[in-house]
Amino acid sequence: MLNFHTVRQKIAFTGLMAAMWVAPLAAKPFSPAYEWRSLSAGFQARTIAAQELRNHVAVLTSDSLEGRETPTAGMWKTAHYIARNFKNWGLTPLPGAPDFFYRYPVKVKEHHAPPELDIISGNDTLALENITHFRFLPFYHDSAGAGTDSLVFVGYGIHTDSLDYDDFKDIDVTNKIALFFSGEPQDSTDCSILTGEKWSRYASGRHKREYLQKLGAAGCIEILLPDSSESFPKQSRWVKSIANRNAVTLLPDTMTTPFLGFLASWTAIDSFFLQQNMNLTALRQKIDASLTPMSFPMTLNIQYSFHITSRIDTAVNVIAQLSGKDPHLTGEAVMLTAHMDHEGVKDSVIYRGADDNASGTAAVLAIARALAQRGPGRRTQLIMLVSGEEKGLLGSKAYTANPIWPLDHTVAEINIDMIGRNAPDSIFVIGSDMLSNDLDQAVRAAARWSRGMRLDFRYNTTDDPNRFYYRSDHYNFAKNNVPSVFYFSGIHEDYHKPTDTMEKLDFGKMERVTRMIYRLTHTLNMTKKRPHLSAVDAAAH
Repeated sequence: MLNFHTVRQKIAFTGLMAAMWVAPLAAKPFSPAYEWRSLSAGFQARTIAAQELRNHVAVLTSDSLEGRETPTAGMWKTAHYIARNFKNWGLTPLPGAPDFFYRYPVKVKEHHAPPELDIISGNDTLALENITHFRFLPFYHDSAGAGTDSLVFVGYGIHTDSLDYDDFKDIDVTNKIALFFSGEPQDSTDCSILTGEKWSRYASGRHKREYLQKLGAAGCIEILLPDSSESFPKQSRWVKSIANRNAVTLLPDTMTTPFLGFLASWTAIDSFFLQQNMNLTALRQKIDASLTPMSFPMTLNIQYSFHITSRIDTAVNVIAQLSGKDPHLTGEAVMLTAHMDHEGVKDSVIYRGADDNASGTAAVLAIARALAQRGPGRRTQLIMLVSGEEKGLLGSKAYTANPIWPLDHTVAEINIDMIGRNAPDSIFVIGSDMLSNDLDQAVRAAARWSRGMRLDFRYNTTDDPNRFYYRSDHYNFAKNNVPSVFYFSGIHEDYHKPTDTMEKLDFGKMERVTRMIYRLTHTLNMTKKRPHLSAVDAAAH
């Protein structure tokens, strides 16, 4: 009879040979330790079933949870449901999060009337219609305001020393409203003339607004470039969930330094500006052709008003632990996360968020139950369901700013956000190799030992126009140099709509993805060596 160690060696060798045969995605070298641990997690992974996931999603998308918006009663009901499960499974709270609740303060900004915006030239006034012609960006205000300010044109609103282009050269924007084109100078193929890429960070409206704040501008109006395929309301729809309902920010709220922010429709203002001898099309063409700034002070003013009040409230993450049994490794932790919140109720309609992100929340709960059933691993396992993701990654940002488990002892972070739709046999993986090749190897090993699921890395880049790497909670851990990976099944036609409902989920796919992530979690928890940081300074990405 072979002894246990010999049997294990034979199984490991057979597994490695099988992995080399079944996994063309494994172009990178792989670690035998990750292969062995992923294989050994198979029995417990199989206890995760589609029906378990379905049961959790049914609760999370029910009427009583009211769309799980932060920081409403629906969020708290969701948190209590998760905490009850954690307690029933034998997981324990952490110091600093009694009853599994990690509370953090938020500021809630409430809108009481539509904003108003007029452009004035002498006796002529262009009254813009809210949503149809302009949108107000409420990030930088928490109280009502009204006033009149003068305009200054600043081209594309771009400043860069490295590329020798500066729309702010020889122009003073102090206490003025800066008017600029969205995007960046483009060639005939719609590529950036500055960088040669389809999209670069210089095109970001957020970066432009932040730079204008530093220069002392009173605010800005970003003119969205004309688009024959989309109306202005559709072009600016990303603002809708913020501008037309309550905005939520962390404290201290650094975004409320007074600064006006507007988006404007090219079509709505073009004719009026022509009457003032300002040809937007000609200006843009000149800048694109010469890369020479065309900035100048204007004789126009804007008149505006907005109606905001603010209050302080409390939001909550739900966090539990399964303490490690290895005395040398129990001080290290693997973190598993998903966001539990969604869009709440709009115009009396519940936005249920079945895929976004009841699917990820259900997966984390199923993995937590399986881990608790298996018993302690070598490292401590942390499981956290965060709130505020839909408000700007608030829950994970609050936690990483004030962690109750040291981030430098958090060896890896696994984030699950939307895994229930699109291709039944593949899942997008983002960030696995951004900081650690070891984490990437573990991710691939877990996939090799999981049936019917292929990894798709097409969005695994920092310059993807969709910016998915920056749009879920793993990013706040990655910014703090915690090796992080994000599992994601992609955007679909029901994204952030009330039609994102339970019957559209592929629970078979969710089962396969959740079992695979269980294997990864088990692997990272049980291997002797933590994932090595092969890249640092994630904030630079």
